[in-house]
Amino acid sequence: MKMGIDMKHLTLGALAIGLTMTAHAEDTSRDDHLITSVTQSDIRFISESLDHTVRRDLDDSIGVLAHYQDESDASELIYAMQGKACQDDSSCLGLEVFVIFEGDFTADQANDINERWSAIKATATDGSLYLTRYMILDDGQTVGNIRTNVLTTLAIAEQVQAEQTDASDAASDSPQMQVADIDFGEDAGNYANDGACDDARFEADGDDWTYQRNHVLRDATDCRTLYEAGELTLYLDFGDNSGEYANDDTCDDNRFTGEGRSILQTDSHVKRDAVDCIVAYRAGTINRP
Repeated sequence: MKMGIDMKHLTLGALAIGLTMTAHAEDTSRDDHLITSVTQSDIRFISESLDHTVRRDLDDSIGVLAHYQDESDASELIYAMQGKACQDDSSCLGLEVFVIFEGDFTADQANDINERWSAIKATATDGSLYLTRYMILDDGQTVGNIRTNVLTTLAIAEQVQAEQTDASDAASDSPQMQVADIDFGEDAGNYANDGACDDARFEADGDDWTYQRNHVLRDATDCRTLYEAGELTLYLDFGDNSGEYANDDTCDDNRFTGEGRSILQTDSHVKRDAVDCIVAYRAGTINRP
């Protein structure tokens, strides 16, 4: 029995690939042909019949590494087809199609994909996402059905890739602020200069910790150092004091909730009443939205 290939050798960056499922010159001449085991030539034919390019045969097993390229935008999706349950060096009773995305994928993301698309199995391993579809052939499947299974797998992979691209684009719409645009304050807090940023603005759960509230603008060196190193995100930007009612001892920024916020209901003071809102936030009388 042939050994499985090392799938990590087939990885591509998740945001560097794409797929358009429009076929150009598919070969349907063998669609009605029933097969109960698959050979190297069968696998190669299936890929080429979809007008995909076979890059090479797999080194240690029956199968191919192939790719589909969209001529309109030069994007491509690389995938592999590999024989499984091989009886000898020439034929296998199963066939697996798989695509691998490299990145920072989690088990929760894989589970979400599995819940939405039962046609494939998604697994997250060491940050990489494996999308696989396994076909049993010993009861007989037509070439046409196998080709459909391959296209189904690639269509799901295309959707997953598109979701990752959309998420990346959304993140790029809200880039990290430049260091020069952030007022880090001073080193006046009780825990300043301890190597950790204690300023609640840089903590996703800053509302929950009194000492983080108290350190808003009071842990400058630690927070600046970590922010410049790319280890922090600015979750809360109080803005400036340009609002009409700034410095009146009441927070008028209606992003916040709590007894320390004024009755003003308009957006006119969003990020324009910094001092009042910082004082209230430190005191715990307002919370983030």
